Amino acid sequence: MWANVGPDGSIMIGFPFKGKQQVVSVIDEKLGELRPPTLITEDIIGRFKISFHPSGQFKLLAKMGRTADEIDRLTVEGPRLADINAPRRMVEFCLPKKLPLIIGQPTDRDIVLDATSAPDRPLRCTVSCMSIMNLDEHIAKGSKFVDTSVWECVHALSIGNQTWVWTLRASRNDNNYPDRFFIMLIGNVKWGQLSP
Repeated sequence: MWANVGPDGSIMIGFPFKGKQQVVSVIDEKLGELRPPTLITEDIIGRFKISFHPSGQFKLLAKMGRTADEIDRLTVEGPRLADINAPRRMVEFCLPKKLPLIIGQPTDRDIVLDATSAPDRPLRCTVSCMSIMNLDEHIAKGSKFVDTSVWECVHALSIGNQTWVWTLRASRNDNNYPDRFFIMLIGNVKWGQLSP
């Protein structure tokens, strides 16, 4: 997994492998859970990338809409990045039993999480954002980063006054491996608009 900071302060997270990106479910606070065919989706083939814009708009490359005329990149709205102080879960990845093999050595832009001591059970990776002060307090307490974890491996990157924390973990709630790689982008859904 790689991470980068854009010139506008956007945080980008991606993966060095290609795959088919499709939206399988959206949970809207007013409409409830929507799935195809009620939800119109457009599959994208390419490298996975998530963008967290400073304004609080977070985007995937996959596309979806309530109608065919409203299809747009999957976007959720969260808080402005500068307003995040307390730990906030930004995205969660549910990992299949086998991941694509990457050839090459990690660079200083890559996030490396060691799963060699992980229990033999499904793994997730939770990415959180918080202030550096909150990170220091959390480390001093010695508590888990995610309360449902039975095992964790943590890597953090600081940007300005904030820290982004990657937590590779085994959750007590997961018993079965997913059949593919799932991304859960956390926030309120922003639906595309009809073109004028």
